[in-house]
Amino acid sequence: MATVFEQFHFSLIEREQGDLLEESASREEWLRAKLGERIDFNHAGKPFYWVPQAYSDEFITGVIEREKVHLVRTPPEDGAKVEESTFYTGSLVIIDPLNRPDGQKVAVQFDAQVGQPNAMLTSLVKHLNDVSAHQYAVHFKPLFKSDNFWKFAEKHGGQLEFVRFRFTVPNMIFSAGGKTKKGLRRIGEDTDAQEIDLKIESDDGIKADSQAVREGLEYGEEGNAKVTAKALNGDRWSSTTEKLSVKMQSILNLSTAKKDEAQEWLRKALGRDSDSNDPGFDNPDDWDRDN
Repeated sequence: MATVFEQFHFSLIEREQGDLLEESASREEWLRAKLGERIDFNHAGKPFYWVPQAYSDEFITGVIEREKVHLVRTPPEDGAKVEESTFYTGSLVIIDPLNRPDGQKVAVQFDAQVGQPNAMLTSLVKHLNDVSAHQYAVHFKPLFKSDNFWKFAEKHGGQLEFVRFRFTVPNMIFSAGGKTKKGLRRIGEDTDAQEIDLKIESDDGIKADSQAVREGLEYGEEGNAKVTAKALNGDRWSSTTEKLSVKMQSILNLSTAKKDEAQEWLRKALGRDSDSNDPGFDNPDDWDRDN
C-alpha cells in the first residue's frame, strides 16, 4: 500500500525577547527539545497530540494523533448490539532540524482519517508560537516547484494582473533569492517583522519574466514564501495547491526495521535520495547569529 508525504519547510525566527530562564539554543537544539516531548494541542476544536518517535538519530520523527469514534456490533452471543468504540489514528511527521542546504525540511503523511497536513501543522505551530517566551517563532510554507508557475504565466502570454509573495524573513544563510533575500533580511532587522507581504500588481499587467518575480520565486521555492498569482482573465495560481509530495510505494515498519533501512526510508519520504549535509559549515546557526 502506498502513502503520500506532503513537503514543507520550517523557518525559525529568533525573537528579541525570549525566556530569560530558557537557555539559548541553536535552531536544531531548540526543535529537538520542543518536539522531543508530547504536546497536546487543539485542531478544528478537537484534541490532537504530538507524540515523538525514536526512529532516527538524524531526523526528528513523531506522530500527529487524534481519537476517533466508530460504531461496532457485539458478537452474536451478545445480540449483535450497536456500540461505540474509540481508536487512535495518526500521521507520521519527519523533520530535518539542521540549518543547512535543503534543511529544516518537513514531510507529513497524508491520511484523510487524521486531517490535512497543512492544517494540522498550522495548529501545532500556533500552539508552539503562543508561548511568547520561546526563543524562536516557527513559520512554515509548503514546498513547490516554480515550473508550474512558468507554465501558468506562459499560458497567459507572460502578463499577469498580480503576483503576491508572503515571505518569511530569512533565517538561513543558504537561501536563494539574491537581492530579494538581502532586502527581506534588512527589513526584518529594521522592523522585527517575521513575515513580509509583497504584491506586484498592475491593471494593465505586470511582466512575469522579471528579475523581481524570478528572485521571489527562487527564494519561495525553498519553502520561504507562499506565492499566489492572478491572470488578466481571472485565472489564478497558488503554490499551496501546487505543493510537492512524495509517494512511498512501500510502508516500512519503522519500529522493527534495521537502523540503516529506516534511515533510508525516512530520507526518501523527505524527498531525498542521499544525505545533503554541507561539510563547509560546522555550525550554521553560529554563523547566522554573527552575520
